[in-house]
Amino acid sequence: MSKEQDSSTNSGSSIPSTAKILAAQHAGAEPGGFPAYTHRLLLQSFLLGLIPPIVLLVAIALKSLVLLTYTHVMSAVMWTGFDLFMALILGRVLGSLDIGGRVEVAKRLTPSTFFILPSLSATTITAGIYLAMSLGIFNFSYFWIIAALLIVTILTIQGFVILMPNSMRIFIELAKLDPKKERIAKLNGINIKIAGLQGAFQIAIIFIMVNISNLPSAASQLNLPEIFYALVVFAAMFFGIYLSIYRSAMKGYRNGELDKKAISTLRFGLLGHIIIFLILGFTLLFA
Repeated sequence: MSKEQDSSTNSGSSIPSTAKILAAQHAGAEPGGFPAYTHRLLLQSFLLGLIPPIVLLVAIALKSLVLLTYTHVMSAVMWTGFDLFMALILGRVLGSLDIGGRVEVAKRLTPSTFFILPSLSATTITAGIYLAMSLGIFNFSYFWIIAALLIVTILTIQGFVILMPNSMRIFIELAKLDPKKERIAKLNGINIKIAGLQGAFQIAIIFIMVNISNLPSAASQLNLPEIFYALVVFAAMFFGIYLSIYRSAMKGYRNGELDKKAISTLRFGLLGHIIIFLILGFTLLFA
């Protein structure tokens, strides 16, 4: 092979990579594979995610049973509505799309729900505990209280062991120059199905709440130290999973698969969740 041919071959080997970069720039993507709108949607999700825990903090600080009830009910309604919409409507829409279409939906859906859904779920559960304590019905001798706690445990595991890690994995995959579309579509599909399962459990817990509302007052068997320890265990579990996935992202960064902007986005995700959970933790100071 001549030098001219060898040079042509070597330069040609870089064409696919260059073409991908130019195509990404033409599509309005930022370095690292994130579309230009990703950070805007992520910031909006974070700002919306701050509202439920802040309202709960105000309700606890003012010792307002009305506002506490409102916060619990509205957070639960929006959380359930999100899950049912994604399972019954969005799931069918995604089923009619090809892989490319599903990935385009995931690019917008993941940052839009990254903060707000965990915030709604955590606020619903926390407000529900405070409300049961305020009404004097948080007693483990009641069947309906135990049933509610069982479903809440299942929902928490689904949300923070499956849904949140999958959202992070989608983020990491989207940040790559050459993302695996099948992996993104698969993870997003799993999240849609889990959301539907959560919606079914939430319908069940609404039935349980109707029965809880008819319980007679009794001495609550849960105190603030126990709530604090539960929050610590929950936070340790969540951040353990988050940091594990973050470490895999750092490995991708060292291998040249991700850039600094992708890593900074993941750090913002971690910081945003810490802020939301800290606000929920501050409610203990006024309870």
